[in-house]
Amino acid sequence: MARYKILSNCFLWLILFSLPSSAQNIVINGLVLDKTNNEPLIGAIIKLNKTVAISNEKGEFKLLILASDTNNQLHVRFVGYQDYTQTIPFGSNQNVIKVFLKPNENLLNQTIISAGKYEQSVKRMVVSTEVIKPYLIQNRNTTMMDKLLDQIPSVSVIDGQINIRGGSGWTYGAGSRVMLLVDDMPFLTGDAGQVKWNFVPIENVKQVEVVKGASSVLYGSSALSGIVHLRTEMATDKPITRISVFSGVYSKPNRESLIWNNDPQMQNGLSIFYTAKKNQFTYAISGNYFKDNGYRQGESDHRLRVNTNLKWQAKNRVQYGLNMGALISNGGAFLLWDSYQKGHNILNGQTTKTLSTNFYADPQMSFYTGAFKHNIRGRFMYISNDITNADPNVNQDNSSRNTYTEYNVQRFITSLNLAVTGGFASNLSFSNSPLYQGVQESRNHAAFLQLDQTIAKRLTLNAGARWEYFKMNESSESKPVYRAGANYEVAKATFVRASFGQGYRFPSIAERYIETSVGILNIFPNPTLGSETGWNAEIGLKQGFSFSGVKGFVDAAYFHTQYQNMIDFNFGVWRKTTNPLNGLGFKTLNIGETRITGLDFSLNAEGKLGKFTVQTIMGYTYTNPIMLDIDKPFASDSFGIVYTFRSTRSDSSNVLKYRFKHLFKWDLQVGYKKWQLGYSVRYNSAMDNIDRVFLDIVAGMPEARLANNNGNTVMDARLAYQITAKMKIALVISNLLNAEIMTRPADIRPPRLSIIQFNYSF
Repeated sequence: MARYKILSNCFLWLILFSLPSSAQNIVINGLVLDKTNNEPLIGAIIKLNKTVAISNEKGEFKLLILASDTNNQLHVRFVGYQDYTQTIPFGSNQNVIKVFLKPNENLLNQTIISAGKYEQSVKRMVVSTEVIKPYLIQNRNTTMMDKLLDQIPSVSVIDGQINIRGGSGWTYGAGSRVMLLVDDMPFLTGDAGQVKWNFVPIENVKQVEVVKGASSVLYGSSALSGIVHLRTEMATDKPITRISVFSGVYSKPNRESLIWNNDPQMQNGLSIFYTAKKNQFTYAISGNYFKDNGYRQGESDHRLRVNTNLKWQAKNRVQYGLNMGALISNGGAFLLWDSYQKGHNILNGQTTKTLSTNFYADPQMSFYTGAFKHNIRGRFMYISNDITNADPNVNQDNSSRNTYTEYNVQRFITSLNLAVTGGFASNLSFSNSPLYQGVQESRNHAAFLQLDQTIAKRLTLNAGARWEYFKMNESSESKPVYRAGANYEVAKATFVRASFGQGYRFPSIAERYIETSVGILNIFPNPTLGSETGWNAEIGLKQGFSFSGVKGFVDAAYFHTQYQNMIDFNFGVWRKTTNPLNGLGFKTLNIGETRITGLDFSLNAEGKLGKFTVQTIMGYTYTNPIMLDIDKPFASDSFGIVYTFRSTRSDSSNVLKYRFKHLFKWDLQVGYKKWQLGYSVRYNSAMDNIDRVFLDIVAGMPEARLANNNGNTVMDARLAYQITAKMKIALVISNLLNAEIMTRPADIRPPRLSIIQFNYSF
């Protein structure tokens, strides 16, 4: 440490004497302390104009004010503490500064936008929510957002499909019961109603908000079982620049029979983010390059993505904005294995390559008329997939255009502590693709109204309604949905809540009209597929706590969800042909009434234990997803055989297919001086039920089910060192123990992936 002091002092004085008029420059000596106990804080980042320093083991730092500097703003930042800003007048005698940082007590005071289209405190929510901050995104080397969501309590992601509290199961590549939003705009494709995860701009996501339970009143059809809202970052006073580059390699699987290629399977990437503000104009630019050779035969990902966010604050409180993004990607997909013994080999060696070109533009404007705030948003999204198959007779090319417009108006009546949000939305999706049998068109129009009121600073009430109209080609229907809830602060930092919300989801173009095949697996259309409805009720408790410098909250909830006319993929013989295998495959059907009940527990905490900073998020979810009438006929196949839940399930129970009854998630990050150590674990129980036919026709499925009957446990680890205030290097290991993981039939998840990551930010 003495060597560190000598080198740092020499470096500082070398700069000082090399500058013109150095006699007029001032060296600032400082000390960063915890305000609650006066202990020094190690590793705090201090910025003064263009000079940056890090506090040492005694909390000390040195900085330089140049004679040419005119605006000497001292900024101090430390994880778990509130940011500190102070103006240092040039020429003053204040060359020894003590900075006292307050521990961040704001976990309970975090704000989210998703629940009401305006910022609200998490503790006042009438529904269960989770809020994820950027440290988890950046420190886990997140390359696609679905990988991060898999670490969030109550959330699982199967083949890119979001599942909250067991609401969805597995329907490959079509439809979603969870709405993904990016800056308040839906981010689902127009044809399949799914998320293209490699299109999501993760480089500038500053907060992830998850709302659990039916949220269709404000966000429409695909919010039947919840919302995931990604909020991006924009500069305030200082420009922000982040550059991240990484490279890594997959380990060989523990089971030698899985090894299909002896060449090292690599993953590399680069991301850049820059945001700045100049007068009334704020802009952000981000880019991402990613290449993954894949760990399985035929699977790869090679992409380039660019995004821009522009905002202009005009006079008279009018704000204009334009968000845009473009993606070019080329890669292969893996659907079913050759066998359990050769789980990394693709079925029949039939690889599928997709060249994808995507673009979106979101113009927006907000303005005031008196006490009313008006928001106008638009969206144009274009998706094009040029698909090359091993079978030249199969054409899976597809493209779609989606146009979305929304107008909402808000009025905050301060005398009543009342927020009123209303408006209307319109969505048009158009596709002309062989995959969907030609031209298909879907329209959706909606009007909505929601009221939020706080009474006596303790009771928050919520009520809302939405009217939906859908038309797909020549069929149309409409339906209203409602919601209501309450949150009451029964004691200091103790909040009790209850809510009820309805949901309504119309099928996507893909769910009704897709027709394709992958090897022996076929997918058949169902043009008469009907809509599904549902409702969700919950009662919950949120309790804040403070313990030895660590602050946070625990949250517990009981939830009850019920679906009518539920949409689900089902396997069967749906077409008569001379070769029975040609008529065998999946078809989307309305299976009847289902119910999902369960318990949800989560813990969020951050703070300081002695010289260690701590951040953690943990959650456990139990669900009981069942079919209410297992003998109710919901379809008959091409031979007239009647299908019921009992006849299609793999297990004797009435548990819904492709669900996990138990989910456990935990992530812990500990900081000490310039070091950061992170550890995470995820557990899901085995799927009780899948389609019975998987056991009959997919090689190795009975053996695989037996080998995975205890579920999956995945551990990740990360270690980072802050080289300077601007540079950090990290080792990130996913699937630390190289476990063999299977979350859905005929699909083994990645083995250990070891990544070296270098970050540069200023």
